[in-house]
Amino acid sequence: MITTSKDVLLLAIAGSIVLFTLFVCWATYYVIVMLKNVSKMTISVREKLETVDKILKLVKEKLEKGSNHMAIVADSMIKLVGLVMEKQGKSKTKKKK
Repeated sequence: MITTSKDVLLLAIAGSIVLFTLFVCWATYYVIVMLKNVSKMTISVREKLETVDKILKLVKEKLEKGSNHMAIVADSMIKLVGLVMEKQGKSKTKKKK
């Protein structure tokens, strides 16, 4: 059993090694859990960014289509105003005669 101070020293060293091993296992477990949570958060952020990207692409397409329609409407309005101005010019010349 414990007969000399050397035996006490060896028991203390053995106990310290056991406690250090338990601490390393505990720390490793928590590091693994944190990395797993970081991985889940990264996946969640990636999914949200993909959703935002899809929404922005949809808005861009809608705006492009809308601007195409607006160009057509603007051209039609220019032609319509031109015709009205032409008719007004003709009616004024007829009134003067």
